[in-house]
Amino acid sequence: MVASDSSIVRIDYHAPVGYVAAEMLRERFDTVWTELHAVCSMSDYAEHVHTLRVATRRTLAAVDVFRGVIPAKRRKWFEKKLRQVRRAAGEARDLDVLTDRLGKNSATSARRRLVAMLARQRRKSRDPIRAQLKKLKDAGWPSRVNRLLEDVSVRRRRTSFRAFARRRFRPIVASFVDTAGRALRDNDDIHSLRIEGKKLRYAMEIFSSVFPANVRGRCQRALERLQKTLGECTDHASAADRLYRWSCSINAGQNRDMIVALCGDENKKANRARKAFCKWWNRTRRRSLERRLDRTLRHSA
Repeated sequence: MVASDSSIVRIDYHAPVGYVAAEMLRERFDTVWTELHAVCSMSDYAEHVHTLRVATRRTLAAVDVFRGVIPAKRRKWFEKKLRQVRRAAGEARDLDVLTDRLGKNSATSARRRLVAMLARQRRKSRDPIRAQLKKLKDAGWPSRVNRLLEDVSVRRRRTSFRAFARRRFRPIVASFVDTAGRALRDNDDIHSLRIEGKKLRYAMEIFSSVFPANVRGRCQRALERLQKTLGECTDHASAADRLYRWSCSINAGQNRDMIVALCGDENKKANRARKAFCKWWNRTRRRSLERRLDRTLRHSA
């Protein structure tokens, strides 16, 4: 998902880090809560599922960035709950994408039967999301969020957001650079690079006020292009994994042979996409992004 201007967080970098953390976490927690309700009330609207998954990722990224300001016990509780929501939304999103992809080419009766079966699974995939919403309501999510943010807002009053950002951003960049420099031998390596890229991009959203707009903008655009190029490979790999699991289940029935064939096709596409990405992600392009990240660190406000 490409970052829009609205996702870039702008705030006074002289403010205490606890205050800034509370403001940013509030916006992200509220988005997760809103999208959870939206998915459960409009379950056929796939975009809400996608937005929910992105919202949980952004919130988990913020919780990780501000981990030093958040009480450990509470942080672990929220991380656990957010990951559960993310997994439920991820399963539903994968089914949405796969159903849409196969539905565009359903000329045969066997393919139409397969798409109809997927559509039924797609509807059922909303049930775990509804279950997560109920659990969070029962656990008193809104009041827990309020208590957490009240506590966070008064922490680290003597540390400015600027000082915190400059110190916290450096290891995030280092982790990405380390992963980016490794050989990409299989889809798991591609997935790891994409995850590190997302962590870095979400961190840049959080720390945006600390970096000059022109320097940050160049890095952001380079990361968005990287994510988009990686996306084709990971989408095919995810589809292959879903089809493989489906082929092994009792629900496959008379569609098993077709599912196995589709799985093989998605694996081939994933491998082609990985090879194409490895060719695109050459040493020159990688070093160019590393230099931009280094300039971002050196030119922090």
